[in-house]
This record gives sequence, structure tokens and C-alpha cells, in this order.
Amino acid sequence: MNEEETFVIESVSPNERYVCVFEDDGDTGYVYFCPLNSSGEMEGVADALWIYDQIAPPIEACEEVGFAWDDDSSKVAFIVDGECWGLLDLNTKRKLTAPREHNAIVSLPIELWEEGIPVSEGEVLQLSVES
Repeated sequence: MNEEETFVIESVSPNERYVCVFEDDGDTGYVYFCPLNSSGEMEGVADALWIYDQIAPPIEACEEVGFAWDDDSSKVAFIVDGECWGLLDLNTKRKLTAPREHNAIVSLPIELWEEGIPVSEGEVLQLSVES
């Protein structure tokens, strides 16, 4: 994939305060967490979550790639073909990438969506853009 073939999708939170952007540039796939200002414009990237390095088949070959927000905009999951490959939890301020098993991505369990990411798992999620 070259620069013209970068795969990008985005999704605005239900409360319209955040947008998540997934980008695969042919080398890596990242989810970017971006706050929106009162005009609905991106303030910048507050945080990024690494999802993968090159995968086969490529992301374009997957049937469903998107984001799922909970109703109160406190969690967002990056979903590929029904599997959760990444999760951002605004309540616990944590982010988590799906684990790998024999070089395959293993979906994050639904319990993380229901109960939130515990402080003992994942990494700290930055909620605002640093100036």
C-alpha cells in the first residue's frame, strides 16, 4: 500500500465531543483519539493506540471495520469483522490493544466493554491535546 492507498475511517462519539480515527498506512495500524471543540472541529490528537504492524490479509479485505461507542460516549471499541482489536475507556482513562497469539490478533473479551479496563491492564489514555 502506498501513500495514496492509506486506509482511514473515523467515528464521532454520540455526545459529539470526540472523534476516533483509524489509519493503516501500509506499515502500521493506529487508532487516534481526538477531542472536538465546540464547533465540532478536531483539536488535534490527544492519544494513539497501536493496533498492528502489517497484517495479512490487508485491512481493506476485511468485511467490517469500524468503531462502536457506548451510549454515553465513555468507551469506544475498534471492531474488525466482529472482533474487538482495541478499546479506549474514558472512565478509567485506559487504552488496550488486543493480545497476540501465534501472530494472530485475539479479540478483547466483552467483559472489558461491560466492566471497563482495570487500572492494572493496558496503558494510560490521554484525554486532551497537550500544547
